[in-house]
Amino acid sequence: MVMMERFGNPATRIISLMKSMQIPVSSVQPGDRLLVMTDDAMDPLIWQALMAAINEKGGEGMLCMWPRLPHHFADPPQMAVEAARGADAIIALTSTAMSNASPASRAMRQASGGPMWLMEELTAEILLEGGGRVTLDDIKEMDQLRDRIGELYERGKRIRVEADNGTNLTAEIGGYPAGFFSEWGELPFSRNPKTGKFRGGTWPYGEAHVEPVAGTANGTVVWEVTAQYPPGRWRDPVALVIKDGRVIDIQGKTEAEQVRWFLETYGDENSWLMGGEIAIGLNKLCQPDADSVRSWKKHYGAMHFGIGHGADRGKIVSVLRLEGIIEKITMVIDDTVVCDKGKILV
Repeated sequence: MVMMERFGNPATRIISLMKSMQIPVSSVQPGDRLLVMTDDAMDPLIWQALMAAINEKGGEGMLCMWPRLPHHFADPPQMAVEAARGADAIIALTSTAMSNASPASRAMRQASGGPMWLMEELTAEILLEGGGRVTLDDIKEMDQLRDRIGELYERGKRIRVEADNGTNLTAEIGGYPAGFFSEWGELPFSRNPKTGKFRGGTWPYGEAHVEPVAGTANGTVVWEVTAQYPPGRWRDPVALVIKDGRVIDIQGKTEAEQVRWFLETYGDENSWLMGGEIAIGLNKLCQPDADSVRSWKKHYGAMHFGIGHGADRGKIVSVLRLEGIIEKITMVIDDTVVCDKGKILV
């Protein structure tokens, strides 16, 4: 961030930005159709670099741009859903989170039939000074770590998450189908050798997530760094009190009031449920001075904890998934300590 503060972000930075897009486009072949979604709040150099990287590989890139949506997980325009038809992959390069929490974003995935690569809130700082600098060897190392954690998720029955900030939560995690986590060992943005279709991917890369069984999460989770709303580095933490898989209280100061307002204004009844995901970051290059969820959710030893829509199990369907960050967590699956105060042990 120091470079950006001193020298700004000149157009010539596209030279370096294109390099940071090489892994996401590594499997693109001539004729592949990729829909790049963005909005008028994103740094144009980011989507320009991605479009140029797709073009260099011989892919057919199409840009779909709209004015910034009013809030995270707001539905993209219906025309964007239509534009997704026939796309081999959709790339979410927007300033508001897309994921698959909103009805229209789920419709886009269905219209395409391909994956949605998640790169929301991406900045030049993240790409050039943070987690976007990883090499293929770094990704392979993260994949090996994610495989080990995934095996524990798949065999595990119960998870406990703790932190010095007051976080103390337990939940059941059993019931995943056999082999659910096996594809985690495959490289992001790669192709399925049987179908030839693209696999999913996020950029920057690096997390291992699990969705609790609906109705089983109990305890307190304290978001202390930031969340998708309110944005930026927080002054005061926000405590979510969870009983039987539902947020029953939000405690704190100004940030807590804003989180409550966001859920009441834009959410539905299921947005307060624990759905979402419990995810540990694996990327050692994501910087601690970042102030966005996009970087922090991949930060090594940190956790993003989401409430609302649950993509894995399909049991909790809502119009939102709100995610917040815990900096250094302790995670225990059954009797195995996976992470101790931000240090991964498996």
